[in-house]
Amino acid sequence: MNKIIYLLVSIFVWFSTPAFAQQDNTPETFTLFEALEIALQNNHDIVISRNEEEINSNNATVGNAGLLPNVTLSGSLNNSVENTRNEFNDGNVQDVENAGSSIQSISINANYTLFDGFGNYYRFRSLQNLSEQSGVLTRLQIESTLFQVIQFYLVAITSRESIRINQEAIERSMDRYDRAKKQNELGIGTSIDLLNAQVDLNSDSVAYLQSVTDYRVAKRDLLISLGMDPAKNIEITEQLDLSFNADLGPVLEHSFQQNSSYVLAQLGLNSSSYNLKQERARRFPVIGATGSYGISNSEFDAGQITAQEVDGFSFGLTLSWNLFNGRQQETRIQNALISLKNSEEELNRTKLSLDRDVRNTYDEYTTNVFLVEKELVNLETANLNYKRSQELFQLGQITNAELRNAQLNISRIEERILNLRIQAKISEVELYQLSGKLIEMDDGKINVAPELR
Repeated sequence: MNKIIYLLVSIFVWFSTPAFAQQDNTPETFTLFEALEIALQNNHDIVISRNEEEINSNNATVGNAGLLPNVTLSGSLNNSVENTRNEFNDGNVQDVENAGSSIQSISINANYTLFDGFGNYYRFRSLQNLSEQSGVLTRLQIESTLFQVIQFYLVAITSRESIRINQEAIERSMDRYDRAKKQNELGIGTSIDLLNAQVDLNSDSVAYLQSVTDYRVAKRDLLISLGMDPAKNIEITEQLDLSFNADLGPVLEHSFQQNSSYVLAQLGLNSSSYNLKQERARRFPVIGATGSYGISNSEFDAGQITAQEVDGFSFGLTLSWNLFNGRQQETRIQNALISLKNSEEELNRTKLSLDRDVRNTYDEYTTNVFLVEKELVNLETANLNYKRSQELFQLGQITNAELRNAQLNISRIEERILNLRIQAKISEVELYQLSGKLIEMDDGKINVAPELR
């Protein structure tokens, strides 16, 4: 018995030493919702993705599409000093050395495309569509990141529950060891039974030690996904709650309306359509309008005109029409048509894959929930069997190995229940993600789904 006590005390002391203690002795508790809220603010991938979205939103303007006039201001100042010889019609000759001249001018010029086959309009729509795509990509990044955070959180819950299961296993093994020791002292047991009980107690203690280490590793992985210091001391307090209760039909309907991947495929089809329209617009002539207002002032030391001032407006129309360029334009149109067909195929493929994923995930969720209910019944039976086995072992009617098997049945069933709950929770979160309900957008602010709060 002294060896057992020494082992358990050693485990406790080992985990209490400064080398393994957290820097902050006061742990901060994290619910799943709080972890997700922190990730929305701190995760680096989310911040980068939202910045990229803002860039594309800034680019989606009528000016970038060419729907606004181009106005420029230009000016010049030219001075010169030259030797000049002028011969006039009346025969007079003028020789001027170091004759100076100065010309100053300033003008405002405007250019505007009146018509280009509506190409500028389709460019604007394409920029808007690109901005929408960027928003959906940001949503995908956020969903992916939050799903990863949830997985790390669930791993931490698994490790924490494993600690509890192993603690209970140690208690049962300690009880079995005490019973074997008493039987050995009374002469109705064997030393082999006592040694087996001691070995099993040691094994359960080692499993407990490993589960504590796994829990600490899981918490560090979670902190990294939240963009926080991995040395921070936290505790996971939330229990597993399986709350998804929607039917398959509504889930599929929402998926085809809000799923990020499906919406992105639809926007990709729109992008290909606008690209085709822009290429077709190049067949039309481009008509533009130009206008300017300028002022110039000139001064000359030589010649008949010594000063000149000019100001006024000028305007006109321009026309350019690509009549033939080696059928390059037709090739671009044909390629745009092929890209459009590919986008249609991509949309159809995404729809089929989404339908499959929703059905598979829904089946996994409902099956795991059903199995959890059945295993809970088995756990109740296993507990009753263990209690009865304890009584029979005390009476010497079953062997030490049979009691150990009854003990292990409880731990195995608890582990199966835990794993089934974890898998069911992951399937539940996947259903929220597939149906576009993992996050909500409210006036540009991103919120976690109420079901995860």
